[in-house]
Amino acid sequence: MGSQRQPGVRTVESEMIDALRRIGAIESVTASRFRFASRTDRGVSALGNVAVFATSFDRRALLQALNAESPDVLYYAYAEVPESFSPRRARQRWYRYLMPCEGLDLEAARECASLFEGRHDFKGFCKPDGRSTVRTIDSFTITPGDGAYLADVRGREFLRNMVRRMVAAIMEVGLGRASLDDVSAVLEGEDGCFGLAPPEQLILMDVDHGLKFEVTYPPTLRRKVDAYRIDALSRCAFIEGLRGRLI
Repeated sequence: MGSQRQPGVRTVESEMIDALRRIGAIESVTASRFRFASRTDRGVSALGNVAVFATSFDRRALLQALNAESPDVLYYAYAEVPESFSPRRARQRWYRYLMPCEGLDLEAARECASLFEGRHDFKGFCKPDGRSTVRTIDSFTITPGDGAYLADVRGREFLRNMVRRMVAAIMEVGLGRASLDDVSAVLEGEDGCFGLAPPEQLILMDVDHGLKFEVTYPPTLRRKVDAYRIDALSRCAFIEGLRGRLI
């Protein structure tokens, strides 16, 4: 399920808000000033998203209460912040994409990833929404993992579909179906499209605000982790069935 709440649709935000209401931690979204740090599309996982809200609920009992009320959402850390804090203003966001190894030229893929580093206009690698399409990529690395290549991209903020479109371009180059010059041309403003990589292999790993979180693992959370096996490589099982599917 996606993160952003929508009428009649089950999302991470709606699940969390409903759980907060059931345990009596908030009365309303407006009164609690509920906000999310990052929005993710349906099919994308998030291990490090951040939600902010005002509450008088006992901090020590909050995570356990939320985990007991939300069967499909995991809560494992909290931090107290000032009222002026905005979760959207992060220092850096880190996304990881699990790329299939078979047939992919690792060095070519790495060269392509390096093209995106720095400040560029990413209008050819996003779904425009009227905002500026100029963004800065701090780093984009690809390393061998257990059954997949780990494509890790870091930057302060990303546009809609931006990571998945960059990954699609990298895979096209790595598979020999596009050249580095092709990608550079689109990055420099020429028309072109390399497809959209599937969402199931994308994970929001962390959103860095420079906060020190109190991490706790209540029994309910331990059972969830065991049941869902949530870790950085948990999506590898999807790769076989999704290999080659760029839309």
